[in-house]
Amino acid sequence: MKVGFYIHHTTISAGGIFTYTVGILKELIKSTEIEKVFVITSNEVNEKFKEILSDSKLQVVNINRNDFSVKLKLYVYFLLLTFSILLRKIIPSIKLIESLFHISNKINPYTKVLMENNLSVFHVPVQYSPVYKINVPVIITMHDLQEYHYPEFFSVREKIHRKINNQLAIFCSDHIIVSFKHVKDDILKYFRINSNKVSVCPPPFSESWFLSKDESTWEMLSSRFGLKQKYLLYPAATWKHKNHLSLIRVLKKLREQEKDISLVCTGNKTEYFKEIQSLIDELDLSKAVHFLGIVPEEDLIGLYKNSSLVVIPTLYEAGSGPLYEAMRYGIPVVCSNVTSLPETMGSSEFMFNPNNSEEMLTRIKKGLFDEEFRKRNVQNSRDRMKILEKNNYAECFLNTYKKLLS
Repeated sequence: MKVGFYIHHTTISAGGIFTYTVGILKELIKSTEIEKVFVITSNEVNEKFKEILSDSKLQVVNINRNDFSVKLKLYVYFLLLTFSILLRKIIPSIKLIESLFHISNKINPYTKVLMENNLSVFHVPVQYSPVYKINVPVIITMHDLQEYHYPEFFSVREKIHRKINNQLAIFCSDHIIVSFKHVKDDILKYFRINSNKVSVCPPPFSESWFLSKDESTWEMLSSRFGLKQKYLLYPAATWKHKNHLSLIRVLKKLREQEKDISLVCTGNKTEYFKEIQSLIDELDLSKAVHFLGIVPEEDLIGLYKNSSLVVIPTLYEAGSGPLYEAMRYGIPVVCSNVTSLPETMGSSEFMFNPNNSEEMLTRIKKGLFDEEFRKRNVQNSRDRMKILEKNNYAECFLNTYKKLLS
């Protein structure tokens, strides 16, 4: 089996999507049923993925998305594709729609690459594929439909963008993979497609999602970032649903009792970070809250291992890489009780309602100061990891590929 695997250039800064992509790629490399994986990507990705892309089973095909002609072709392609979808609702002419698809795919630079290499399937581990409706089955991973749960977190422009692209992805792809059942339920509820088109394939929890095998020492981290020990760690991009504001308010209350505790956050700083910084200034926590941005993997691993407690207060999560990594490293961790997190954590003792600041504060204090709680937490993580590591994650993806080919 020859598999095409797409790595979008924004994956580098996409946090959980980056680790998810790495996890799947590692599983595909290990599979004896896959002869070759054609990684279709762009130049800026190569450096970040260079260690894993050097594997003999992989063949890298770069498409320069910064090239003007490529940008123009993709723009025209998606314009025609969107027009054809809208037209289908008005004029039910199958021949006309198929002609538009055919014309648009001739323009798309990805079509040639996929067809020339005689691929069995094309797996896109993000929500939107660069190409649809070709002779190679296109599989997307739909991570979430968060805008239906928290529409207030999205601008009008973002809602329109997601509405159009979700329509294209769900109706024009050949199959959809989701990591957890709640995402499948959302797709079936809001888009009313056949349930057979959506497969639940758990994210590959069998090994580290990191590419780096190194880790920074505490001396390196404290010198580089000016940190002191006894800190909470929250690795997450600054999206509204990540709930940084609630965690910072809880930190303020916590420091009234324990002044030495600080908060370290990593991940992409979005536009919303301005609001977060404003609250930090308002609460006079500038010396206690450290937003480091995207850090090298070896630094992030070191930050995990030297943290007092990992806290994940998110309001919505398709799947939490930070929760998995904290559990894997045996670091005490508490998290919100939403979406897929209870399934991963496995025990309500270590979870809290992310909209209840007192409950969050109570769990954090127990995670910091109650030694028996910390021991039970780490043991729970060990037990959960034994269960998660037994799963054959590659098999689920392979079965999905085979289902399409049959």
